[in-house]
Amino acid sequence: MTYSIFDSNGNLMDAFDDRDAAVAALGAIVKADPQAADAVFLVAQDEAGHFVGEAVYGSSLHVAA
Repeated sequence: MTYSIFDSNGNLMDAFDDRDAAVAALGAIVKADPQAADAVFLVAQDEAGHFVGEAVYGSSLHVAA
């Protein structure tokens, strides 16, 4: 499984093999730039490149200030 973070323009920001690492990175982006919370999201893809599950938007995370 690959977990990728994209911005609202569809630009790949980073990719991970580990979901927890990807969620932590998404949280770090939101913490560094709270205004980006609605513009960044995480998706999971299987080995064939098909999307799996729902996108996780930065705004859905509870990030401590």
